[in-house]
Amino acid sequence: MPQKVLKIILRQIDDAKSDLGQYQPDTINWTSRAKEAARKIVPWLCREAPALKSFAEDVLNAPVQLRRMWSQIRPHVDLPREQIEAFDRQLTFDDVLRESVTGEVISKVVAKFLLDHNSDFQCNSRSDYPDLFLGSADYTSLPNHRRGHDAVYGAALKGTPRRPARVPDGLEIKTCRGQIRVDCHHPHPGLHLALIVGEIDRVFVVTDIRLAFLRLADYREAARNTTATTVKYSFGGDRFVSVL
Repeated sequence: MPQKVLKIILRQIDDAKSDLGQYQPDTINWTSRAKEAARKIVPWLCREAPALKSFAEDVLNAPVQLRRMWSQIRPHVDLPREQIEAFDRQLTFDDVLRESVTGEVISKVVAKFLLDHNSDFQCNSRSDYPDLFLGSADYTSLPNHRRGHDAVYGAALKGTPRRPARVPDGLEIKTCRGQIRVDCHHPHPGLHLALIVGEIDRVFVVTDIRLAFLRLADYREAARNTTATTVKYSFGGDRFVSVL
């Protein structure tokens, strides 16, 4: 399975060759770098996908499991009634917490697993694409990031320590409820991991983990209501392949 998925991703990178050939700085062979990164990331992700699924479900469902365990333990607890009721009250806040479990929260859970299980992954800043990049890759030739209307959109070094932002040879993490449908602020060519989550009887279930190398053509620009509205882009799941 890992080699089958890798073959699909490498073909998708070839489909994006025109985009990558124009990506700045164009002195770097982004197609070659994307393929090199895919050969390191994709087979590893295929092997680790079942463990990632279990980890995400365990973390997301920890409050529910705690409540279930407490219902079995409570009859055997010899404590004052007010202490038991106070503990019960705290557990009811799980309902509030579950409402706050956004895609961003779940993506952080996924990123934690990947960082903990692969020492080559490095984390980017919260506002930069991609979420993870390979520390073994050489980014020293990238220009320093600069702001301004005349700035060219492309890969650059940002922050302290310097991190590669907007590079198409990393890994972007997306979390979706039910199906792959993602809105974002800019079209990003590169490898994307989509973790799809459902819910059964108040229990989170990871229904699939999929990968795709997206091209600019895979993004659709959303219509703006006014000239002041920020441009938004979206993509669906047509090009994604399951790694479970």
